[in-house]
This record gives sequence, C-alpha cells and structure tokens, in this order.
Amino acid sequence: MNLFQIPGLTWRQGLAATALSAAALLAACGGGGGGGSSGTEGALSVRLTDGQSCTYKQVFVTIEKVRVHRSASAEDTDSGWEELVLATPLRVDLMTLRNGVFENLGTLPLEAGDYSQVRLVLAENGGSAPYENQLTLEDDSVVALSTPSAQQSGLKLNVHMSIAAGETAELVLDFDPCQSVVRRGNSGHYNLKPVVTGYFEEVSAIRGTAAPGAFVSAQVAGGVLKSTVADEAGTFVLWPMVAGSYDVVVHAPTLANAALTGVVIPDDDTTIDVGALDVPANTGSVEIPGNVAANVDLVAVVNATQAVGGTTIEVATQPLGVTAGGSTAYSFTLAAGAPVSTPWVAGTAGYVFTAGAPNATADYTIGAAATGFASQSTAVTGLAAGAVASDVNFTFTAP
Repeated sequence: MNLFQIPGLTWRQGLAATALSAAALLAACGGGGGGGSSGTEGALSVRLTDGQSCTYKQVFVTIEKVRVHRSASAEDTDSGWEELVLATPLRVDLMTLRNGVFENLGTLPLEAGDYSQVRLVLAENGGSAPYENQLTLEDDSVVALSTPSAQQSGLKLNVHMSIAAGETAELVLDFDPCQSVVRRGNSGHYNLKPVVTGYFEEVSAIRGTAAPGAFVSAQVAGGVLKSTVADEAGTFVLWPMVAGSYDVVVHAPTLANAALTGVVIPDDDTTIDVGALDVPANTGSVEIPGNVAANVDLVAVVNATQAVGGTTIEVATQPLGVTAGGSTAYSFTLAAGAPVSTPWVAGTAGYVFTAGAPNATADYTIGAAATGFASQSTAVTGLAAGAVASDVNFTFTAP
C-alpha cells in the first residue's frame, strides 16, 4: 500500500457513481488483476471518492484532465507527460460520493515501470452561476469557489506507483470537501484549497450502522483519517482505509459523543463490520464561539475534542481563511454532557453505549492550528445544556 496526502483536487469521467457492498467495493478497487494491456504496457485506473462530515449541500468541481510523469521533479512544460484528457470537462458534486460511492475516472495506458508524479487539472470558473467550481450552502445560496492559480498547470501530487506489464493498477483518490472548502474571512466568499488522500492498490473498509444522518469517523489519537455520514438506513462505510488500529467516533446533534475504541484492520484489502452502534441521546447542546486573528494571510483549522475511554476524540472541525490584520469568526454547537465509549471486540455484532454517572455539564478542548505556527488550545469546561461559552479566541503572529 502506498498512501499519500496532498493539497489537490478531483475529477470525474462519465460513468454513473455506484454504491457497492464493502466486499464488492474492495474487490473492485484492489490493484492488479485482469483488464490490463499486454506486452510491455500496463495501465492505471483512477477512481474518485471522498471523506466528509460537514453540512454543505453541494460541492461541485469540474475536471479537465489528469497528467502522469515518471519524475517527481518534472515541470509542467517538460516532455514525458502522459495524459488522461476528458473530451468535455466534467462537473461532479463531491457530496454525493460517500459510504462507498465512487466515480470511475477512466484508465490511462502506461508503459510498464515506475511513476512518481500526478497532476490534476481543473476548469476555470465562468463569470456567472452555475460555476464550474461551486458551493451550495444549507440555505440554498450558491457561491463560486475561488481556486488556486496552480490549477492551470495541474495540482501536483508526488507518489511512487509501479505499473506492471499486462496489468491494470488502481489509484483511488479520497477528496475531503469539508477540509478543502475554506471560508475567506467574514466576507461570505469561499476558497477551494483541496485536500486529497491517495491510495495506490489494495484498500480496506470499516462498515456498520448508526443513527441516520450521524457523522462517523475513523480517528487515531483525536486525528480524523476518514469520515462519512450515515445514510437514511443508518449504514456507513469508511472507505478507503489501510491496515491499522482506529477509534470509530459517532456524533450528531441529538446524540452523545461516542467512541468505539481499538478497531483493528489487520491487513489491507480487509473489511471490518462493527455492526450496530447504539448511542444514547444527549442532554442538550452547548455553543462555543470565537475568532481567529493573524497578522499574515493564512488558513487555520479550529477543532473541538473530548477525552473519553483513555483516548481523545475530535467531534467538530472548521477550516478558516484569515486575512492579514483581520479575524474570522467560528462557532461550534456541541453535545452537552459526558461522552461515552466502549472497546471493540472482534466478532461482536453490535454495541450498546451506556452513559456512566449522570453528568449535566460538558468539557471540551478547543484547538487551532496553522502551517508554520505552534498549535494553540483552550479548555472549556462545566458547560450546562443550553449554555453559550465566552468567546474562545486565537491569534497567530508571524515575526
């Protein structure tokens, strides 16, 4: 397994998205196998999915082409690029790609050997809606997503991929619209600063059921690695993933924050079914507002975490664009009361999370991070249901 993460973006080719069972999905997305070219030529099949745990109605992007090169240092104008060019730029709503739904982007014949760079090329926005790259908010308002100038030459991804003769290798791109859409100050404008995780060849999954509409994520020490939203039947699929140990975290406006700790994926190309996760209702909600200020332009990520069951879980996050000399507001609405947890046991068909001793107040840690700066955090404790905390503010100052 080759795993990598980039600030990048995504594309689509015209096959309809298909939701698969986890077993079928993993078989479909594994590396190698038939369908490749013969002789000294192989191929790279590219698929698109996303990780998401936010409430945007739609996040559209429009893709023009995918470029591949043997050299990680190749420049845009160098020779040696191979391209998967879409005859007509294609526009896809990334919010439809969840719980095992993906798009086939196409297959690019490649000479057998090693490749080290992929570039993803987006279309430019036109002058009016519908925009090629567009955000639809919860109130149905539509705004254009401002995209990086780097999109003209393609958003660069360095990764080692080995293409074997006569076989088709698989590259799965996991795009996170929630981390990639950044509110620009308090202006009402939004930037697209894409975050993509790529998986080369075999990938795994965690599946189960929870309350319909619940946010579900796989985390390590409070860091979210994959997230989704349970569908109308409560089914969730955290895919693609790699072998490792994870905490599966469930949260929703009406639920206590809950963690199923220590879920182990033993090998790549394995599905773990954790069954039904029965999470108790919360005791109400609390609100924690604040601002992030800076003396330089930057993107800060603000999050809310709790301690439970010997681990830390993240239950909210928001990326914020801050302009030099200004500040950007944020606000989290979070569950009141204590979180709940229980350890994962292989083969168990489901879990009932039982709240411990009644706890009418909530304790959270609010953190803020920005590239090139030390992370900051503030504890907010003793919040009763219905409480609005004092503003939790952060300032990043460059010398």
